[in-house]
Amino acid sequence: MTVPGLPLLTPRQMEAADRHAIDGLGVPGLALMESAAGACVHALLERWGRPSRVVVLAGPGNNGGDGLAIARRLVGLGVAAEAWLPLGRAKAGADCRAQLAMAEAAGVPIHEGPPSLSSAEDSVIVDALFGTGLARPVDGPLAGLVTAASAHRVLAVDIPSGVSGATGVVLGAAVRADITVTFGSLKIGHVTEPGRARAGDLVLADIGIPVHQPDAPRLLDARCLAPVRDEGSASAHKGTYGHLLVLAGGPGKVGAARLTSEAALRAGAGLVTLAIPADVPVDSLATLAPEVMVERLPGRSGAFSLDSLEPALALASTRRAVALGPGIGTDPATVDFVRAFLGACGTPSVVDADGLNAMVGASWPAAGTRVVTPHPGEAARLLDQPTTAVQTDRLAAARDLARATDSVAVLKGAGTVIAAPSGAWNNPSGNPAMGTAGSGDVLTGVVGAFLARGLPAEIAATAGVHLHGLAGDRAAVSVGRGLVASDISRALGPVLAAPPPDPPHAPWLTVWPAAWRP
Repeated sequence: MTVPGLPLLTPRQMEAADRHAIDGLGVPGLALMESAAGACVHALLERWGRPSRVVVLAGPGNNGGDGLAIARRLVGLGVAAEAWLPLGRAKAGADCRAQLAMAEAAGVPIHEGPPSLSSAEDSVIVDALFGTGLARPVDGPLAGLVTAASAHRVLAVDIPSGVSGATGVVLGAAVRADITVTFGSLKIGHVTEPGRARAGDLVLADIGIPVHQPDAPRLLDARCLAPVRDEGSASAHKGTYGHLLVLAGGPGKVGAARLTSEAALRAGAGLVTLAIPADVPVDSLATLAPEVMVERLPGRSGAFSLDSLEPALALASTRRAVALGPGIGTDPATVDFVRAFLGACGTPSVVDADGLNAMVGASWPAAGTRVVTPHPGEAARLLDQPTTAVQTDRLAAARDLARATDSVAVLKGAGTVIAAPSGAWNNPSGNPAMGTAGSGDVLTGVVGAFLARGLPAEIAATAGVHLHGLAGDRAAVSVGRGLVASDISRALGPVLAAPPPDPPHAPWLTVWPAAWRP
């Protein structure tokens, strides 16, 4: 099985594709600029009609050349557009100079230096200062300019100036756009926070640059749910959909075990057994769904220990998948149990929460099918680096986690990243209201359910993450900011039952195929 999605390129990859179109295929660079400008004009007029004033901020590179072509096209349509060159003319590249000459010939008002934007009440700003390849911080007067521009309606050309196209981080200061029009392919910085938030609504326009990057990471969409929407044959039964063993819970944290177990059932697991330390008070399970079977394992003071190992391995040997970690705590005896269990268990597994914390500083045993689901703090501990380093390049961190744990790695957070030997994916579903206790436990149950169905780890992880986010989006609409993890769990079934969206992409993304007309 392959996981579908739109490719996410680095600036260097996109530059190579652009160069191939020009040098390899003979497409003039100015022709590509004209197509890019046409896409931006189309998006601007579609969004805002005919503004009373359009201020184009044009840098010295190809991004600025796009901006100058936009200004010329708008003036030709009778829109009051003007171009400003904050860095002057001297550093303009060849194509940018050509566009500058055409703009002047067309009567576009062109000014050097930064514009005054404080009184531009009804203006639209076209941000064409810097493209996706920006590698240095935006500071000094330019930082003030991008801040002032962000107070207005903004269309960003290719990417908001100041956002790294490679990682999505803000380099000093960055424009906050209402809409961003990009060309040929999405870039990693478009979908990774904080770049995702800075881009606003995103339009991907085909302007004639062939993109072939089969190894590029991809943006997940609803097509990844096809393997888990399959309802099977009429003769299917609970065994068909697999039996998941959940090793979770401890003193004061039985709720995590319940959330994981019940989410697995709602995601379609045929059977779920919750194994919990015997000393955990039985009344802690009073509200557990009756469909969840319970096994009490020997332990120590209500926690898993090496006394739990043999019965846990025996249970795992008769189940199709295991979910390990939510709510188990970090008692040294539990750490010993987790390390011994993972070293001896050959059943496909998903490891989360304190199951991950138990492995900090330890070597992960080789595994055929395993998914790990750390949040950034857990990922930082596993990689022995600061959380800020993980968040600075989330794609690289997820890939490092996959190698370090010999697993498919799910780096949770806004724009969850999944990394596997077969590829990497960024997930666009989900919302800030999902930052609530137990949300990750629900995800563990969903991924565990898909592993129990016999799906490969990368399919279980990508489909699980995307479904979890969509369920959170659905729950947030009905519940709002008071959303709790069990609301996400209850929304899993309705999302799976709903018809797949068409188009399948994120609601903030519009894809214009070759047939679009500027």
